[in-house]
Amino acid sequence: MDESGSRLPRLLIVVSTNQRRGAEVFAEHLRNGLERRGWAVEAVSLSSVSDRAIAGVEPLTTVAPSTLGALSSSALAALRRKIRAFTPDVILANGGSTLRYSVLARRRRGSRLVYVGIGESLYWIRSNRSRQAMRFLLRRTDRVLAVSQRSLDQMVELEPSLQDRIYLAHTGVPDVLFDLDPSSPEGPLRIVMVGSLSAEKNPALALRAAALIPEALIRFVGSGPLHQDLLEEAVRLDVSDRVEFVGSVDDVGPHLEWAHVLVLTSKTEGLPGALLEAGAASLPCVAVDVGGVREIVVDGETGFVTLPDDLDSLSAALTAINDDRSRLQQMGVAARRRIRANFSIDTAMDNYAELLRDLVE
Repeated sequence: MDESGSRLPRLLIVVSTNQRRGAEVFAEHLRNGLERRGWAVEAVSLSSVSDRAIAGVEPLTTVAPSTLGALSSSALAALRRKIRAFTPDVILANGGSTLRYSVLARRRRGSRLVYVGIGESLYWIRSNRSRQAMRFLLRRTDRVLAVSQRSLDQMVELEPSLQDRIYLAHTGVPDVLFDLDPSSPEGPLRIVMVGSLSAEKNPALALRAAALIPEALIRFVGSGPLHQDLLEEAVRLDVSDRVEFVGSVDDVGPHLEWAHVLVLTSKTEGLPGALLEAGAASLPCVAVDVGGVREIVVDGETGFVTLPDDLDSLSAALTAINDDRSRLQQMGVAARRRIRANFSIDTAMDNYAELLRDLVE
């Protein structure tokens, strides 16, 4: 209840896992931000992990994230129980496999269903069957939010009926990141990559590009199945002494302060949180042109946007930053200014609150 005794609108945020990753971290921010804006909010995950779990997300089951694709009956049943107990006005399915579970768990139309598309839909759809299944699910939403314009355009291309109920909803970064101190521009170029060491993040491209910059150091912040492959590639390139793997971390701040530039080499993205965090920390970014990269990075002003999966353009951009350290500093200042003006967490929370409020009024 609010101060007048009225029932607060209820929001249930559903994420795939309670692991500290981009979508899940933003769900935690969303829960806290909307609670301050007059909502009763609970956040749950369909699966659970013990390593680097988010305290603010309640795991509904102990199933592993890898089992969700086959439709876990226990996860579905647990979500149904949660919906019956909490009686949300709005269910927000935040990316991944959450839309399918939320559609099936919402047996009655009492709760409005909002889907947050966090990536490029067309990248992940590999068959006509999966295309039709996704269209079926999207038609059963009351509203769709897309984290980038490219995500929005792809979902409308996939399901044209969304045109009248899909909205752009950028994520944001916490204010604490704006307080980080930029690294001194002197010395060997220090490159950081933040993200999982998995195929869609394409970390081998970042390693090969860094190897072409004389004396450059590269730090990988994240874990994943390609760790061993990258170790072997570093040996093959004879740069093992210039490569560091720190694994998954709870606080990316010290690694952003260490670096001169952040590199993003993904094959697909939504609105990359790593770019937002880096920009807030006054770190220029060199990123391939996928997802919402161009909505964050202004090419030649706050960093460089390069061709996807192209070693030559990526190494050329890193070389330009390495050769002109005064420009590196200027780009960092411009990046922080742009992120503060357009991607603060408060701006994102206000936008989400507005987009959800009229569903319950």
